[in-house]
Amino acid sequence: MISEEEIRSIANLAYLKINDNEIEQLRSDFSSILEYMDKLNEIDTSKISGTSNLSKTENVDREDISKRFDKDLLIGSMPKQKNGYLEVKKVLYND
Repeated sequence: MISEEEIRSIANLAYLKINDNEIEQLRSDFSSILEYMDKLNEIDTSKISGTSNLSKTENVDREDISKRFDKDLLIGSMPKQKNGYLEVKKVLYND
């Protein structure tokens, strides 16, 4: 079974805050997933040839056309501005 330290490490890497009550459930869930993956690893796939993407999707390219906007009008429509720039929430963490 996956350890409590591994669960906490995964949560830290994913920037998730988990409490002590959730640890056992997460340990059980992760262990079940890993056991299933072990079962899949037991399947003999040596006689199965590789396949490529079977869907018939294709990239649709378009010309990149720039558009001019009135900077003051655009910034003025945003909820928070500071010194002529947009003010947004912090998205990078140093934890």
